[in-house]
Amino acid sequence: MAIGGTIKIYCGDCKRSTNHVIIAERSVSSHPLEAENWGEQHYFCQCAGCDGYAYAISEWDEADWNPHTGEMDSSWRTYPNSRNQRHTFDDDHLLPLKIRSIYREIVGAMNAQLPLLTAIGLRALIEAICKDRKVKGNNLEKLIEGLASNGVLSNDQAAILHSHRFLGNVAAHEVEVARPPELVAALEIAEAMLRTIYVLPVLSNQITTGRKP
Repeated sequence: MAIGGTIKIYCGDCKRSTNHVIIAERSVSSHPLEAENWGEQHYFCQCAGCDGYAYAISEWDEADWNPHTGEMDSSWRTYPNSRNQRHTFDDDHLLPLKIRSIYREIVGAMNAQLPLLTAIGLRALIEAICKDRKVKGNNLEKLIEGLASNGVLSNDQAAILHSHRFLGNVAAHEVEVARPPELVAALEIAEAMLRTIYVLPVLSNQITTGRKP
């Protein structure tokens, strides 16, 4: 691609993928002596539909090698808004203040592509839920098991959380960086917990039809 050419990326103003005219382009790649190969293509461009400006990055590393095509499967990040931008769920104002604060910071860290901080936040969120629900355990593994035995988590959900190494029993500075799909899966389980514990009981109390006086 070259300046004046076009790429099709998500436009935060149009809320869909549109053609963008490339204004500037730069390439960044790993040093030959680095252990892992990676590359990034940076674009400053303008939407051909709404004329809004965007900054986009196409990135890959050697883990993205596709043996079927013989090429790298690049992933995209676009600013100011990305197609993958997450939002807190409706009614999160019903969460306890401390838990709501942690949850919102996790979503913010995920949207900022900060996987390490997202993982640490998820650990902190699970620990905060356990403390609020009086679930005991001397490590995160025991806390997750306690949530399952209390019925807050299903056994399948607990097994999924146990399978993620970044939620293991290690110090915060040793937390492994997780790939985005892992973080999304763990966050969605955490959101299901939050809704079950704090949101659904409030909504249930608002239903009066058919309830005995």
